Amino acid sequence: MIAQISPVKKQQIYWTVTILVAIIITLSSTIYSLSHGIYEVFPFIYFLPIILFVYFYPNRGVLFSLGISAVYILLVYLYSNFDPQAVAVSTAWFVVFVTIGVVTSSFATGLREEERKYRGIFENSQAGIFTFELDTLRLTEINGKCIQMLRYERSELIGVNLSLIIPDAESRDRFIRQVRESRETGDLELLFTARDRSIRQFLISASVTPGNVVICSAIDITARKLAEQVIERANEDLERRVHERTEELMRANKELMAEIQERKRFEAAIRLANHKLNTLSGITRHDILNQITAVVMYLSLIQESETDPVINGYLKKIEDVTQMIQKQIRFTHDYQDIGVNEPRWHNITAAVNDAVAGLVLENVGIKLQVDDLEIFADANFSKVFSNLLENALVHGKYVTEIRFFYSETENDLVLSCEDNGVGIPEESKERIFRREYFRNTGYGLFLIVEILGITGLSIRETGTPGKGARFEIHVPKGSYRFVKPTGDHVPMH
Repeated sequence: MIAQISPVKKQQIYWTVTILVAIIITLSSTIYSLSHGIYEVFPFIYFLPIILFVYFYPNRGVLFSLGISAVYILLVYLYSNFDPQAVAVSTAWFVVFVTIGVVTSSFATGLREEERKYRGIFENSQAGIFTFELDTLRLTEINGKCIQMLRYERSELIGVNLSLIIPDAESRDRFIRQVRESRETGDLELLFTARDRSIRQFLISASVTPGNVVICSAIDITARKLAEQVIERANEDLERRVHERTEELMRANKELMAEIQERKRFEAAIRLANHKLNTLSGITRHDILNQITAVVMYLSLIQESETDPVINGYLKKIEDVTQMIQKQIRFTHDYQDIGVNEPRWHNITAAVNDAVAGLVLENVGIKLQVDDLEIFADANFSKVFSNLLENALVHGKYVTEIRFFYSETENDLVLSCEDNGVGIPEESKERIFRREYFRNTGYGLFLIVEILGITGLSIRETGTPGKGARFEIHVPKGSYRFVKPTGDHVPMH
C-alpha cells in the first residue's frame, strides 16, 4: 500500500519544483539574452529565484544569492568577451543580487520567528481557539485547550464540518450569518456538543481573516451558567465584558507601544545602514576616481611620446572610455542622495535662485513667474532646476532667455521651464529621459525623472523644434500649495 504524501511534504515538493523552474528560466534567459547581445533586461529576472528561495529557505538564502550571482557574472564574462561596460554593469548587479539576498533572508528569518511565536501563543493559550473555512465550514486548526474542552483528539476534528461540534442548525446558521455580515463577533453564546455527547456552553469571539478563515476564541461557561441565577448572571456578564474590554485595550496599547518602539529601532537601523553604505560608496568612488586620474595622466604621457597614428587612435578610444567611466562614477554621487532624506515643501523661487547661484550665466536672462508656489518633493528637488538650466545652456546653443511659469488644470499643476534655443527634435523627445541616451546628453534628465518620481511627480518635453525647449513638470493635487513668501527670496525678472 502506497503511503499518502502529507500536505507539508506536498508543499515542500511544490516549492522545490517552483524554485528549480525559476532557476532554469533565469539561466536560460541569461544565456539567450547574452548570446543575442541583450545586456539590460534579463538581470531583473534574477529577483524571482532569489526571493522564492529566500522565502522557503531563509537560513540558506545568502549562500544561494551568492551562488546564482556568481553564475550570472560568470556568464556575462564568458558571453561578453570581457567587455568593460558589461563587466562593470554585471559587477553592480552582482552586488545588488547579494544585497537583496542578505536583506530578504533577514526579513524571512524574522517572519519565521514571528510565525513560531504566534504558534506558541496559539497552542499555549488558556482559551480554546479554533479556526474554520467560512465557505466550507470545515475545521482547519484547533488548540490543545479547545480539544480538552470538547474531549476529542485533534485528528478527529481537523477537516470535519463545524456541525459536528455545533449540531443545532438554527444557532449555527445564526452564528455564521452574523460572522458573514459583520466580519467579526464577540461574546456570542453557543451550545457545543462534546465527544461524550454532553452539551457545553461556550462564549465565542470570532473574526474573519482576509483569506476567509474564521478565527474563534472559545471560553467554556457551562458550570457558571448552571450555578448562576438570572440576575447574578446579568451582573457578572456586564462586569466580565468591561473587564475583558479593558484588558483588550491594555494589551492593544502595550502591543502598539512595542510596535512603535520596534519601528523606531528598525528605522534607526535603516538610517545607520544607509549612512554606512553611502560612506563606503563615497570612499570607493573617491579611490576609483583617483586611480582613473592616474590612468588619464599616463595616457597623456604616452600620447606625447607616441607617434604611431594607429596606436594614438587606440589611446584616444581608451581616453574616451575612461572619461565615460569618470562621468558615470560622478553621477553615482548625485544619485545616491535621492530618497535618503524625507521629502519636504520647496519654494520654487528659492529653489531656482539656488540653482542659478551655482551656474555661470553669460547674457542669459532668467524670468520667474511662479508667484508663491511651493511643491512637496524630494530633498534634492533643487537639482531638478540645476539640471534643467544646465541642459538649456549646454544644448540650447543660442539661448538668451529661460522662463519658469505654471498653470493649473482640473487634476494637477504644470510647472514649465521654457527657453528660446534650438529646441529638441520630435524623435528625441521621449528618448532624452532614457538610460540609453546618457552618452549624448549626460545624466541630468534621468536624474530629474528619478528625483520627481520619489513623490509622484513627472516630466515631459513639449517644446517646438527650432523655437526652443519646454519641460513640463506635472504636480498632482495635494503636492503643491501657495504660501506667502517671507521676504527672504526675491523673484528674478
